[in-house]
Parts: sequence; structure tokens; C-alpha cells
Amino acid sequence: MHRLQNRRILVIDDTPAIHEDFRKILADTPGDSELDEVEAALFGAPVRKPELAFELDSAYQGHEGFAKVSQALGAGRPYAMAFVDMRMPPGWDGVETIERLWQADPRLQIVICTAYSDYAWDEVLNRLDVGDRLLILKKPFDTIEVRQLADALTAKWQMTERAALKMADLDAVIQRRTDDLKRANDALKAEIDEHARAEAALKLAASVFDNTMDGVLITDTAGTILSVNPAFTAITGYVAEEAIGRSPSLLRSDRHDPEFYRELWETLLREGRWEGEIWNRRKSGEAYLEWLSIGMVAGEDGRPLRYVGVFNDITELRRKDEHIRHLAFHDPLTGLPNRALLLDRLEHSLAGARRTGERLGLMFIDLDRFKHINDSLGHDTGDALLQEVARRLRESVRQSDTVARMGGDEFVILLEQVGEPEVCAGLAKKLLTRLNAPMELDGHTLQVCASIGIACFPDDGADTVTLMKHADAAMYAAKSAGRGTFRFFQVEMTEKAGQRLQLEMELRSAVRKGELEVFYQPGVSLSTGNACSVEALVRWRHPERGLVPPNDFIPLAEETGIIHELGNWVLEEACRQSRAWREQGLGRIRIAVNISAKQLQEGDLAERIAGLTRKYGLTPGDLAVELTESVIMANPEEISGVFDRLRRIGVTVAVDDFGTGYSSLAYLRRLPIDVLKIDRSFVRNADRDAGDAQIVRIIMALAQALKLDVIAEGVETQAQAHFLASCGCETAQGFLFAQPQPATVAAEWLRAHRAVSGPTAVEETLCSASR
Repeated sequence: MHRLQNRRILVIDDTPAIHEDFRKILADTPGDSELDEVEAALFGAPVRKPELAFELDSAYQGHEGFAKVSQALGAGRPYAMAFVDMRMPPGWDGVETIERLWQADPRLQIVICTAYSDYAWDEVLNRLDVGDRLLILKKPFDTIEVRQLADALTAKWQMTERAALKMADLDAVIQRRTDDLKRANDALKAEIDEHARAEAALKLAASVFDNTMDGVLITDTAGTILSVNPAFTAITGYVAEEAIGRSPSLLRSDRHDPEFYRELWETLLREGRWEGEIWNRRKSGEAYLEWLSIGMVAGEDGRPLRYVGVFNDITELRRKDEHIRHLAFHDPLTGLPNRALLLDRLEHSLAGARRTGERLGLMFIDLDRFKHINDSLGHDTGDALLQEVARRLRESVRQSDTVARMGGDEFVILLEQVGEPEVCAGLAKKLLTRLNAPMELDGHTLQVCASIGIACFPDDGADTVTLMKHADAAMYAAKSAGRGTFRFFQVEMTEKAGQRLQLEMELRSAVRKGELEVFYQPGVSLSTGNACSVEALVRWRHPERGLVPPNDFIPLAEETGIIHELGNWVLEEACRQSRAWREQGLGRIRIAVNISAKQLQEGDLAERIAGLTRKYGLTPGDLAVELTESVIMANPEEISGVFDRLRRIGVTVAVDDFGTGYSSLAYLRRLPIDVLKIDRSFVRNADRDAGDAQIVRIIMALAQALKLDVIAEGVETQAQAHFLASCGCETAQGFLFAQPQPATVAAEWLRAHRAVSGPTAVEETLCSASR
């Protein structure tokens, strides 16, 4: 359509018959019997002149008309006029519709079509900024009047458009001529100013180049050095004559692999600059660390012309920083972590253990009769003894454990991931034997023994202060018991071992006896409140203990191997329940199942899921599997292969408790996953703690960059939900929406939180993972 021949008309009326009337009047012009009769009465035999056809579109509500006008503008095919009904329940009335239409297209000519109105006409005209864009056509319509209005207003639109185009052309010509004259004057002045500035800049650049303390080298695009400054010579030892004409590789230290230099050049060519730390070598052969910034200088055609490198020697600065940091957090005599570093690591380990439910061990070690040795043989021998003790302690523990010196003859060992207290007891015996072995120091053969106190998290304390205090008390109890031994704080080993054995026996029979039950917790769309999915959570309904929470028996199941049978039962139960809910009319419901590391190690998880879904008439896409971040990062390469097989058959893969496992971003980027679940520990205070809020935002940004969906766990308040929504999180689960609940209760909840129409909301993949 040529813009100046616009005869497009939009009819907005909630009555379909009205649209048909307009179409008969305006679109079916050939053979119009009514017009023929009028012409015959006035002029005799009708002689119809060829008429330009109108192009009609229909809308049955105001908002639909607004959408069509907006779409027409976007497509470059605006409407010339619109016939608008005054009353169109239940949506906008005619006045609001006209206001919205003129917001979208102020040039639109409008005819109000009405038999009556909710407004006085004076009120309508006062409310609308009418101008000359509005006419009123009262029902019933006169055919000729309608056609005349259509002819006149479309012609008016075309004339207005033509005049606007001519005026714009005239303004453009005047503006161009004015701009040309101004540019000519400005160019002359700029040329004079530029000449002066260039001369001054050259003098300044030459002065800076020669006098800056940063080394500078300039190369061509082939990497040949063209120029260096005096600071370059001072730092590298190469004078200008030795460097010019050669490649910067003459400085290479061989501390970086070829991949480092390849990435450097890729960044430089892609972004036009690179900066970072790099090890180079002076003419003397000494390696040094420098901070290097390389920038590309483009020619007039935008292509690289020169490269400029600016660097400074930061070797000594780095050495001082590392030394200061080491002194602040390490014992200067033994090199072991000091109290400050131990407390920091203990706080960090406790935070992780609270999330994972793992046990920590804290051992306080005090050398018996050290003061006697120190006083008798001197401080030098005493220091040598402490250094030898530190060496033996380090060699006796795992690399992941921390050995610290608290001062004097007191040492502390922090043991992570302690399965049972017996592990601490075994290590204590090993340490006592190791420390009691003879030492040859300064010509003296010495033997020392130690007293060791042990406290475990969570058994003997839930925080740093309590755990330290209890371990210290246990150490003094060991001294009181005769030295050269160890004690647990409030030792209850026999009773706990018996309780654990009893629980294991009862758990082994729980599946067979039907005591296990799957509860379901929905995931909810934060924007609609509709259910998106459900997570299957196993519970143990013990005949005597009542409902046993998973934290009390899942770790035991993993340690004893029962997790294989239990996990497979949960998988099948989830498939069975999905089929049952479908038969109850709830539609496809995706169920997320937590998978243990031991289940993945079986190697047949994908095949097992495929078989179960066939058995119950489902597809693998009806299931999602969740694995904690810490388990994934323990063996990312192997787990990546399992995830890949799961995704190939259609199973959605989610990383549970994300943010707690110290993921390598390089691994995370390569893992075949669909969803990140933000750990509840970050969600809990995100709406009022700046640190947790920033972590949530970072996870959201990371997920967006990796094109992953996000589910927030543990949402308990509206404030948390609002904060998550503001960060772009679409899906959440937590007590704010629903607690884990039995299948029958969950079914009613799901039925009450379905979408109003169309497929049920729970058919979506964790709300959006299938997108």
C-alpha cells in the first residue's frame, strides 16, 4: 500500500452484524443496489464511476482495536480512519478506546458510532482532545452518509499526510543548507584548532613517552617492535637498539603455556585491548611479574595499525603482599595456620556442614611436659621440637584437614567430612604413636607425648565458640586421665553405635513393610501462583518413632548401601503417582526426584528411568532428576556423562542446593544441565541481607548467561518472593506456597492451583525448563 493512497478502515464494535453492514457498504461497492436506485432517481439510468475500494479490518473490543492499530503502525501500514462503537461491554467503552487509539496513532481519523452513550456529548468532547479528528455517526446508519464519511476522512488523512511530507521535505532542504554552511565555518575553525592541538599533543606525548616510569613498547601489526621508551630499558635491560626490529617474544619467560598467549591474542583482536599479569624475563635471565596493558591503535579505515604495550614491574609488590598475608594468617615458627586462619576455616567448615549434615571433628593437642624440655634444653631446642611436631602432625592427616598452632605447645586439627566419631578416635591413636616416636634434635634424643581432646559437630557443639571450648575441656580431661591419651567430650560411643545399628536394621525392612512414603512439594510460578512441578521427598513413617525426617535416615542409607533399594523405590513410586494423577484428570505432572551419588555410580540410571516410564505409560520427559552441587563437583567428568545420557532421552536435569558446592565455572558451563536450584541458605535472608541478596543476583546472572532456568528453594515469606521476582526468578518452592504433603493432599492442592484454561500449569517443565 502506498502511504498516500491509504483507504484502510478499522471497525471496532462488539456486534458482528455491524461489521457485516460496514463491509456491505464500504467493501461491496460493485452492484450496490441502494446507490443505484438513488442515482436512478436523481439522474436517470445509473452510470457508476469506478470507485477505489476500501480495505476493512474488524475488532470486537477496544483493546483488540488498540492492538491492531499498533501492529499496523509497526508494519508501516497505518489505518486512515476507524469507526468506533460507544459501548462495548465488558471491555473499554468508546471514549477510553479512542483515547488509547490516539495514544498509539494521533493521526487516526475517528467516527463515533452510537445510538446512545454513557456520557453527555459535551463531556465526551471535553475529555477527548478532539481537534478535527472526530465525527459522530448516530445509529441507525445511512448508507450514503457512511460512504461519504469514509471517502472524506480517508481523503483528509491522505491530504494531511501529503502536506506533512511536503513540509518535512522543505524543512529538510532548509536544514541541510543551514548545516552545510555551519559545517564549513566549523571545519575551518576546527582545522586551525586541531593543528594547534596536534602540535601541543605531540610535544606532550613525546615528553610522557620519555619520562614515564612505565615501560612502553610499540609494535606493528606483525608484532615487530618499532619503538621503546627509557623505562622499557630500565625494567627489561634491553636498550632500544637491541629491541627494535625484534618480537616481544624476546621477553618470554616460558612460565605460560601456548594457550595463555593464544587467548591473549584472541582477546586483543576481538576487543582491541588486553590487560593482566604476565611473567616475562629480563636480559639478565631473571624472571619478573609485570602488569601489562596492550591497546590497539586503529588506522583511518578502522583496521589495526599499531599495538601499544604499557607495563610495570610488580614482582616485589606481589612478594610483599604474599609475605604480609602469610604472616597475618600463619605461625612464623612452624608455618602452620594460626588462630585467626583456623577460626576462619572452622566457621567456613561449620557453614558447609550445616548445609550438608556432615560431621566435623576438632582435636585440641597439648604436648605433655613441653615446658620442662624448653626450660632444660633452651628455647632453640624447644623451637626445633615444635617444628618437628608440626611436621609429624601435617604428615598424619589428609590434605583437606587443617593443622594449626594456637601458641605455645598447643595445636589444633580440624577434620572435615568425618563419617563417625570412631574416625577421630583412630586418628588420635595414630597421632599419639607418631608423636611418641623418638626425635633427634640438636644432639638430644627426645620423646614427647600428648593429651588430645576431641569434640565433634554437631554432637558436641553447633558453633565455633562452643566447639572450641568443648574440645579444650576434653583435652584437659585427657591430661587428668594420666596424659598420653585422648578423650571425647561427653563420650557416648557405645550408646550411639547401638542406636545406629538398630536404625539401620529397621530401615532395611522399611521398604518391604511399606513404611516409606513419598511426599510432594509443588514448585510455583511467582508471576501466576500456578503449580509448575512437584518434587518427590521420601519420608519414613516409623511405627514407633512416627514420621522420621529424611536427614535422620538418608545419610545412613547412603553409608550402608540401602540407598540403592530406597532410591529405586522412590523413582518407581514417582512414576506410579504421575500415572495415577493423570488418570485422576490432573494432566501431565512433571515430578522431580533427588538422586544420590551411589545411584549414579550404578551406571544404568538412564536405562532404569526409560524402563519405568514405559512401564507406567509415561515419557522420560515426565521426570526431572536433581543432584546436589557438591556431589556433582566431586566427580564432574563422570557425572557429566550420566547427565548427557539422561538429557538425550528427555529427562530434565537440575543442580540442587546451588551455591554451596564451590562449583568450577568451567565445569558448570560444560555440564549438560537445565536448571539451577538456589540453596535455601541464600534465600532465607536475601530480602534483608546485602550479601545473600548479591549471591542470589549473581546466580541469576550466571543462569541467564548459561541459558539455565532457576528455582529458588525455601521461600517462606512474601518479602522473599517479591525479592526473587524482582531478580527475574520465575519459579520457587517453600512453605509460603505449600509444605511437602502426601499424594492425596498434594493432588487437591494441584487441582486448586491449575491454570484457568489450556493445559495444566504443571505440564510445564519446572515452569520453563522446556523453553
